[in-house]
Amino acid sequence: MSNQHIEIVPSNVTSNGEISFRNGQPVIQFIIGEQERYLLGHSIRLVGNFSVLNGDGVLGSDNSNLTMDGRTSVYSTIDQLVIKSQATNQTIEHIRNYNRFMASMLATTDDINSGFTVNNNNSLQILNYQAIKDAVVDSQGNLGDSNTFCLSLPCGLFNGTGPIPLSQSWGVGGLLIEVHLSPDNNVLYSQSGVGTDIANAYYKFKNLSLIAEVQTPPPQQLQSLQKQGQKGSTFEYNSISSYYTTVNSGNAIINFSLGLSRVLSVFCNFITSSHINNRGYNGMKTYYPTNSDGSIAYIRQLVFTRGGERMPLSYNIDTIQSRDPTNRIPDCQIVRNYLNAIKSFPDNKKMSLSPENMVQPDDNSDVRTNKIINGGCGFGVGVAFDNISNQGINFQNTNFGINMDMNLLSDNPQSVYMFCHHKSTLVFNPTGIQVIN
Repeated sequence: MSNQHIEIVPSNVTSNGEISFRNGQPVIQFIIGEQERYLLGHSIRLVGNFSVLNGDGVLGSDNSNLTMDGRTSVYSTIDQLVIKSQATNQTIEHIRNYNRFMASMLATTDDINSGFTVNNNNSLQILNYQAIKDAVVDSQGNLGDSNTFCLSLPCGLFNGTGPIPLSQSWGVGGLLIEVHLSPDNNVLYSQSGVGTDIANAYYKFKNLSLIAEVQTPPPQQLQSLQKQGQKGSTFEYNSISSYYTTVNSGNAIINFSLGLSRVLSVFCNFITSSHINNRGYNGMKTYYPTNSDGSIAYIRQLVFTRGGERMPLSYNIDTIQSRDPTNRIPDCQIVRNYLNAIKSFPDNKKMSLSPENMVQPDDNSDVRTNKIINGGCGFGVGVAFDNISNQGINFQNTNFGINMDMNLLSDNPQSVYMFCHHKSTLVFNPTGIQVIN
């Protein structure tokens, strides 16, 4: 097969090439037309220029308090990633709260060195709360008003093992990729905790494009694919589904009807609900549930269930805090299962998490910023159902549940962002495509 590079500009680009949530462009749309070729999903990159400005259009360096999250950086601006068939408009994958998904992914699959080297070049990630302000928020960049980036878009479809067929007859019929931007209120915040002085600050993109590689099958293989397409064929891929709920009790129960037949793992992260879309707080933090006074609501017991029965763990996880409430170190069973839910624990060779940055300090010094080492807090819970056969567990007609006993003693709702990793199948036929979850 021969490889070619493609570059696609947004179909809804403005006349000056600038796109921002504040100025009424909340969705960026790219169209990869149907063609007799394969798309290499892992090669897809979103490239362009990124800058942060105050309400008068002046760079953020004019405001000493204005900053953003260093771990997610440019990823914090993506609220949703939607992938559809260009021919039929059928949704193939839709990840809501994509920035929260990436907050967990980046913390558990990339180490500190990546945060200051390759990820810094690609997504402008800097694992230091002051460095992200100096280098990205306040930087004028090499174009006078922006920083260049080259962002991969991790998701089930793009990170699968096989190339994506773009043909109308034996594939998805082209792709429609939508990047939904996050509100400025959830991307930018004030280091001082006072949001009024940065109330009009916003971020913007310029010169955006999508680049990727495509493969052209040799003539004989193309003929075979076209004949096979007349009879119908299938394409299996991984997918990510997202869910949202809140808890506000010492006995927190999370229960969802997933409607999915091949679930591989589930993981979730937390943030105080009042900190979302609030310029006084970092909306991308992933820390332990907290009480209204900022004290940590440690998890004393954790149970994962399928239809009310314990699964895949046939026991309750009784954490170290159930025996020693003064212990600040996160329980190793919670940490291991969380990491294993995102990437197989034996295969995970690098991460930026450690006992020092998985729990918010008791002195409450990190309420608004990520002053903890190595990019800030990175706590979450999760469990893997199948890391061996890679076929998953059926939750199509059975509920998934998480029961947490924790010392949440005050009226302080906690938002839970849950992500489910599962297998999906695309069925192609002459009349269109069907997604089977």
